[in-house]
Amino acid sequence: MTSKRKGNWTAEEDKNLCSSWVMISEDGAVGVNQRDTRFWDRVAAQFRSNDRNTSRTIKSMTNRMGTITKYCKCWNSAIQRAERNQPSGTNQMDVKHMAEQLYLSETGEKGWTFGHCWWILKRCQKFHTVIIM
Repeated sequence: MTSKRKGNWTAEEDKNLCSSWVMISEDGAVGVNQRDTRFWDRVAAQFRSNDRNTSRTIKSMTNRMGTITKYCKCWNSAIQRAERNQPSGTNQMDVKHMAEQLYLSETGEKGWTFGHCWWILKRCQKFHTVIIM
């Protein structure tokens, strides 16, 4: 059986997927008690309404979203720790640099490549970490 794998995801596709995921996951009319298959059917429908020429499958979308959320959560954690440990006299660029160093050391990645997704997802409650002192 030959694979029908499409090429790499573009930044625009990533943003569409994240926006669709946020819209469906925060839909108050349906609530949080959606079955996984129904949830992803709705995410895929929203994704396709924004990109009528896509050939992305639901499996492809769930896999991609899994990758995106994994790295965005790591980035969010790195940002929060950098802000908490911010030495006196540092600015936002210093905090970003500290966060990048934390992220790279924890993930082993060569760089932070999901900034375009994080800006969409960071507003979601799911990405907020409760810090207990």
